[in-house]
Amino acid sequence: MSVRTKFMTTRRELAESLIEREDEIDLVLTALVAKEHALLVGPPGCGKSMLLDAMMRWANGSKFGLLLNKFTVPEEIVGPVSVVGLKADKYLRITAGKLPEAEFAFLDEVFKGSSAILNTLLKILNERTFDAGDGVSKKVPLKLCVGASNEWPSTDTGKELGALFDRFVLRRTVRPISTQAGRERLLWGGDLTPKLSTEISAAELERAAFEAAGLPWADEGKQALREILRLLAVEGIVPGDRRQVKAVKVARAFAWLSGAEAVGPDHLEILAAVLWDDPAEQPAKCAQVVAKVANPVGMQVSACLVEAEQILNTVNASRLDEAAKAAAQLSEIDRKFAAISGGNGRVLKARKYVQDRLRELKIKSIGSF
Repeated sequence: MSVRTKFMTTRRELAESLIEREDEIDLVLTALVAKEHALLVGPPGCGKSMLLDAMMRWANGSKFGLLLNKFTVPEEIVGPVSVVGLKADKYLRITAGKLPEAEFAFLDEVFKGSSAILNTLLKILNERTFDAGDGVSKKVPLKLCVGASNEWPSTDTGKELGALFDRFVLRRTVRPISTQAGRERLLWGGDLTPKLSTEISAAELERAAFEAAGLPWADEGKQALREILRLLAVEGIVPGDRRQVKAVKVARAFAWLSGAEAVGPDHLEILAAVLWDDPAEQPAKCAQVVAKVANPVGMQVSACLVEAEQILNTVNASRLDEAAKAAAQLSEIDRKFAAISGGNGRVLKARKYVQDRLRELKIKSIGSF
């Protein structure tokens, strides 16, 4: 099995197990291929840890995890100072089992650490080097760090926090399960722990990064990126030069993960998690701009699904008049899907979802009499 097939298989198996987490799965896998770091922000209990645990088991490398708070000390991240070293008049840290020797890291509440912690993390995440105390910066084996937080850092955060926030190239809000079908599966679906059929080696990860980095850009993809940057500037969003360069790399990784032979406009959808700086307003505006250029079909599908969920969440199926009205509205949404062309199977999947909900609604309304 090729390394790309392994990634695509794992992407599918994770999506089958984790409810409504396709975007988060794509984010983390893309970060791994692009050799960048990812940040997931959302309330506890949204499956962030389950996704990352499954990913780390799949990659089968050395791991480091820590929940940060204002009392966390550097020793918990980079190891204690060597007593033997101090006796020899040397200040050295014992890094065994700590972040400098980990291939994968999960830092929960990553923005809650002190300035000393933040400064320690910056060099490890950005340059992938660490000085244990002897004045020599050595390469660390870190392949991926995923940060998690219950909230976005505020715009008036200090220099260290802003710098750390920038080290996470891919960033996304994780929301609770929103669909009726998803909630039913969550409540009654049993064990949702991902069962992965493959494993990936360090050499294969390097191969994936190498292949993705060499993926060409189609002319349409280049033009789409130019248009996205132009429209973002109109909205007052101007990502820095480094972030724009990283965006090219991330789009290549996502296109490779998707099985493409060149980066096209539809692969730029991942850049909604990249091309912004201020978490207060820019993510929503950036997502709209990117979707408009890279995935107009996806915008239509998402709008129809939101409309369908609003109908399903408010209808009382035991009332014949309400059920009939809701059924008519869902049928109209189904006709909208029928009129949409393209979408790489997304339209068919969304249409089937609405048709299944329509069928369930009719069964419930009949059963109430």
